[in-house]
Amino acid sequence: ISKYFGFLEMKPITGQQWKVFAATAFFLTMQIFTSLKALPYVAIATVVVFRNTCTVIIAIIDSCFFGNKFNKMQVASLGTTTIGMLVYAGQDINFDRVGYLWLVGNSVATIANTFWNKVFITKYTKELKIQTSYGVSLIQQLETLPIVFVLAAVNNEGGAYIAYQPLDMAAKLTILATCAGGVLIGIAYPKCFSLLSGTSVVVASTANKAVSILIGMYLFGTRLSSTQVLGLGICIGGSLWYALEGKRKK
Repeated sequence: ISKYFGFLEMKPITGQQWKVFAATAFFLTMQIFTSLKALPYVAIATVVVFRNTCTVIIAIIDSCFFGNKFNKMQVASLGTTTIGMLVYAGQDINFDRVGYLWLVGNSVATIANTFWNKVFITKYTKELKIQTSYGVSLIQQLETLPIVFVLAAVNNEGGAYIAYQPLDMAAKLTILATCAGGVLIGIAYPKCFSLLSGTSVVVASTANKAVSILIGMYLFGTRLSSTQVLGLGICIGGSLWYALEGKRKK
């Protein structure tokens, strides 16, 4: 609909594109699935720490296999992020083995998705220019649907609608809002990078993480020790430092 009215620019979708981005659709679904599985067991802050740790691992792989070089400040920032992660995890009063295992799976999916996108989205949108970022997003979102339906069937979630019906209107609207939010996130990031500087987007993303933690602590009564708060601050600060150094390097 958006393409028809000229709101979003897309190019013709070919069979080859469906094949290439099927992998990233799978990785994206696994990111969502493992995240939902982990959240009942761990604090939101723990999810943020794992996600920042992915940044460190991605940078190491990028350096070893893709030849990307990092300056001293970037290496220092990655070291800072790692130290923050170790401080947080070493004193995690909400530690749960099952939750951590799901987050490890989430990290693997995140890292795999990052490099698949790095290779193919760059190729299709910047080098060959045969598809736009919105077109890629559409392909990915459509290809996630059958995978999600299979996972729902395997996890016996057919009764979810029955549980949804008796909820009050506020709860129903909240659930619908989260669904709409997921769609908007998929559309917003490419648009943000096209309208704003990369630094602005990175700073906003880091602020979102901090706000998410604070809201999660308020809504779910999550408690963090002073050592965890220190480790979390170091981890987020290191991740932001790395992102800013990367933009300055360019």
